[in-house]
Amino acid sequence: MTITLIIYALIVLALLIAELTEHRLAQCIFKPLAALGFLFIAFSSTALLTTYGVIIFAGLAACAIGDVCLLSRKTPTLFLAGMGAFALGHIAYLSAFLTVQTGLFSTGRILISGVVIAGTAGFYFWLKPKLPTDMRIPVGLYTVIILAMVMTALGLLPLAYSSYAMIGAVMFAISDMFVARDRFVTRTPRNALAITPLYFGAQALIAMSAKVVF
Repeated sequence: MTITLIIYALIVLALLIAELTEHRLAQCIFKPLAALGFLFIAFSSTALLTTYGVIIFAGLAACAIGDVCLLSRKTPTLFLAGMGAFALGHIAYLSAFLTVQTGLFSTGRILISGVVIAGTAGFYFWLKPKLPTDMRIPVGLYTVIILAMVMTALGLLPLAYSSYAMIGAVMFAISDMFVARDRFVTRTPRNALAITPLYFGAQALIAMSAKVVF
């Protein structure tokens, strides 16, 4: 697994450089490779041997499709298709997390959940005026799905690899905020400094969370 993670990190680094330099050919090569990378990490983590892992793998596959769709920055239809694929990925993660919930609501979990809800709502209402009118409902629905996914991640059983899923879920949500900023507020290659490591790091962590049989 160590060698796999090193190779994956190098591919993500190459993609980050391609994003920063806006090298389209390199982006088209390394982004699908990175997506295949997190699928391979899940496979290597025995994801297909458990119900939790199979659902996680399905979510990763949906996100990989989303990555390919979002390679295009000029086709609104592909952007919406990418959003849909990522929404399905989030729903798959949410479904997997629901299979291993603690069922406990500690003071700490309630406080963290409150912060997450407030932060997500605040971000959406900040973003909403900057969205095209026809994108407000899709982005709003997508935001609700992300929030639900993160909330279920925060309720995972405290087992060996569950912290990977918790951290990965939060990282994924933050990366999506930067994607929204890049698409709808300030388009700059520098956004990749946050988006690329957070997103692909999140996917790797979520993939590795399937290692343990819950």
